[in-house]
Amino acid sequence: MPEKVNIAKVAAGLAEPFKHLVVGQVDDYCASLVRIVGTYLFHQHPKDEMYLVLEGEMAIDYADGVSVTLEPMESLVVLAGEKHRSRSEQGALVLMFKARDLFAE
Repeated sequence: MPEKVNIAKVAAGLAEPFKHLVVGQVDDYCASLVRIVGTYLFHQHPKDEMYLVLEGEMAIDYADGVSVTLEPMESLVVLAGEKHRSRSEQGALVLMFKARDLFAE
């Protein structure tokens, strides 16, 4: 029998910033919850990833100086190879979609 996931319950147990908790997988992509608090390091991936803000506000900064602010129910796809970082001063709860093999990095 398929198992449903209560996103609110998973989020309630997610305290550590930038730690991903996988809540589902579709083919080779995972959906994971992550709390973004503070500023992550600049990095890049060989595959696209998507951010969907559920709570709070965050920004994606690109190495070329461009910055995109995301509020609740806004999303952004960061394309493969784009050097970027995520940050949030007040904290944000984000549902991310990224390739399963990116979690090994």
